[in-house]
Amino acid sequence: MIVTNDMSSDSRVARHAKTLGLEGYQVTVVCRLSERTEDTERCEGYKIVRVHSEVANYLTAIDQHLAAPTVEQDYHERTRFLLTKRKNLSWVARLFLRLARIVFVQLAFLREARKTGAHIYCANDLDTLLLAVLAGSFDRRVVYDSHELWPDMLVGVPAFLKRILHSYEGALIKRVHAVMTVNEFIADELATRYSIRDPVRVVYNCALPEKLTKEGPLRRKNQKVKVALYHGWYSPERGLENLARASEFLSPDVLLLFRGAGKLEKDLRALASGKRNVRFEPPVDVNRVVEVARRADVGIVPYLPTNLCNYYASPNKLFEYLEAGLPIAVSNLPFMRKVIMESDIGTLFDARDPRSIAEALNKITRPSHLDRYRKNIPLARKRYNWNVESEKLLGIYAELLGSRAPIG
Repeated sequence: MIVTNDMSSDSRVARHAKTLGLEGYQVTVVCRLSERTEDTERCEGYKIVRVHSEVANYLTAIDQHLAAPTVEQDYHERTRFLLTKRKNLSWVARLFLRLARIVFVQLAFLREARKTGAHIYCANDLDTLLLAVLAGSFDRRVVYDSHELWPDMLVGVPAFLKRILHSYEGALIKRVHAVMTVNEFIADELATRYSIRDPVRVVYNCALPEKLTKEGPLRRKNQKVKVALYHGWYSPERGLENLARASEFLSPDVLLLFRGAGKLEKDLRALASGKRNVRFEPPVDVNRVVEVARRADVGIVPYLPTNLCNYYASPNKLFEYLEAGLPIAVSNLPFMRKVIMESDIGTLFDARDPRSIAEALNKITRPSHLDRYRKNIPLARKRYNWNVESEKLLGIYAELLGSRAPIG
């Protein structure tokens, strides 16, 4: 299994690897080495091997050096006499360095993936699909697990580049033996977009089962205050800025809790500055996410419909909240609306409007609503359950071992 993050918080890949490993497969996850991780790690049912490239690290250092302004550049910028030619040369050099860095990192991934001698190579998202196809060559099976509509989620990327990525994805999909994704909406989009003949398999992001000792949240010192939780990365286009702004309109007995980390943390803290009903906590280990979530009363998923990827989003946290026994407040988007409304386990809001978010949280935290949604959660947990989804996953891999022809 190949993934470009460091596997410190990728619950979907970890869940798939563990399930396959406990079924008897020998599973290796090849991923990125970061400052907070080790070169290798043994987990229940699988092994993690983390990759780095000394050449890529060296190129990154050069890129950062070129990006740092010199005294001369500072002077000219202050006096508005920019060295345009020098600046353009620096930009071209940095672009070349970044492309070269990507190549060396990809080669390091490919080398490590080939070392495994795997019978099946699984690409997790588009940024690893070429690696899996090359590692599989012509005699090994390749599966593409598309966690989202990858080209569509890129922020600030020109339309022509997204079209190139669509063509790139379509060409590579013809070289794989099975495609799976996180929900039926994305599956239909992939099948239509790339004229995929075989069915695109759907494996929901359901969390691993947890044994709840009782229904409802764990007891806290102050049971009168209702905790509305967002956990996960603080990333753009997830509606987190509007969620922070919504704190201004929350009832006095509702506490908004952010548990996570990411590039937007500073901005979110600034938006919440001076507000007593907002708290920030660091992220917890991926294996404890559900357990710790039980200390809250409500889970929140405020994704914005800024692109097709977000519009059809199927976040891990949606099912983690459900497994924790929490009623859920979500953006009014197709898949999340389907899960919430069919099982009657929460409420919807317009993530573009802080007042709409606040109104939904004020409503869902009233005792009558909490009791109603909590009563429906046990049935929803039986419907959206990893024990069910794992059978789908194992079926896909069992078929792959007997498959000879790619789907294209």
